[in-house]
Amino acid sequence: MKKNIIILLIIQLFIGCSSDDTSSKSTISIDLVPSATNVVIDQAFSVTINANESMKYLWVSTDNFATGDYAIQNFGTSFNLNFNFDTLGQKTISVRAKNQNNEVSEKQIVITVTRGNALKILGVQVVSFYGINTVYDPEFTTSNPESLADLKFGFAKASLDSYLSNVYSWRNWYQSTVIPNQGTMTWDCSNANLYIDPSKNLRFGLADIDNGVAGSDLLNGPPDYREINFSNFVTTKPASITYTFPEINLEFKVFVEWAN
Repeated sequence: MKKNIIILLIIQLFIGCSSDDTSSKSTISIDLVPSATNVVIDQAFSVTINANESMKYLWVSTDNFATGDYAIQNFGTSFNLNFNFDTLGQKTISVRAKNQNNEVSEKQIVITVTRGNALKILGVQVVSFYGINTVYDPEFTTSNPESLADLKFGFAKASLDSYLSNVYSWRNWYQSTVIPNQGTMTWDCSNANLYIDPSKNLRFGLADIDNGVAGSDLLNGPPDYREINFSNFVTTKPASITYTFPEINLEFKVFVEWAN
């Protein structure tokens, strides 16, 4: 009987030690605190990560970690992420954090993006450009329409370099299809969902495309772009806006839809 009591006490002692070890083991836990959960196109907002212990690793994604921004550094127990979106709908922001022991905590939040006062770009028409109606494909004679430029335009927009910083850089935003031999010089962009805050700037570029790559800059650069914005038209709200740069014979129209 005494032997059974001793064995029972030993078992209880091990159980007690095991329980104490589990309770003292540290597990990282994070919470996400957004500055806003309902935002409009191009609105900057932040998400604060609060942790119960120091974070050494962060992975931030808006597509369930198919892509994202990743860094290893001492983030402390609180860190601000930065975002802005230029497409409509619900966006899921996922954050994965590790502590010094490589333990992981993961959280998600949902942000709703609405249009606000953003305009929508419906199309672009080029009226003239540097070297219009001249030979860009010398393998053809001047009388052959195949010698004319195969046109492609693009927009660049200032975007965040990383969710982990608050630095903006110019990034490719949209590239058009190619119109061969000058053609109509008009593009329909209505299905591209090109929404932009009218106060934001865009950079416009135009090139002659040869074998799938840019053969000639049709803005006679550098620079190989011209910067435009829409802020001067928010009161009158025209359906098309004409931009002219006579020093390079550039004229083009942007067709837009204004918010109600």
